[in-house]
Amino acid sequence: MINLRFISASLILLGLIACDDKAARPAAGTQQDFAVNSVQSFQGIEQLKGKLLMNPNDFATLSALGDMYFESSQWVEAFQTYDKALAINPNCADCLNDRGLSLFYIGDPASALESFDKAIAIDSAFTHAWLSKGFVLISEGRYQEAVIPLNKVKEIDTSGVLALQADKFLAVVAENTLP
Repeated sequence: MINLRFISASLILLGLIACDDKAARPAAGTQQDFAVNSVQSFQGIEQLKGKLLMNPNDFATLSALGDMYFESSQWVEAFQTYDKALAINPNCADCLNDRGLSLFYIGDPASALESFDKAIAIDSAFTHAWLSKGFVLISEGRYQEAVIPLNKVKEIDTSGVLALQADKFLAVVAENTLP
């Protein structure tokens, strides 16, 4: 049986990792922190949307807006914004990974896996996409299929935070595939 607390914690970690430029930020701990972060997210989103009015094809702004939507759990908006960014730069493995996670969170794991595979085809050393793929496969109960992408994370990121997360996911695989 999947440990739901582990999966919930992993969702949060993956969200932070997906927008890795902000992964070093400490997590909010109080309702006041949440309120402040919500207001800041809203203001940041509005500011980026205003910037896009001047140049709707600004890839960096679209990518940042997608990240803001993602961080504020606005999965549909994040997915749509990453699609716009990818229309400008279809070879952005990071956008494809974040798009895939957004798709997973809105309930489309098959399309999420396709997005991760595209990211991996563009950059086979992009550990975030390998980790995301392993996570989604585990979440779908496809434990044996998750082993290859998770081992790939460990191969690429031998002792980093992503390798540690891959180890945790592999423990979930082992727990759920014991006879």
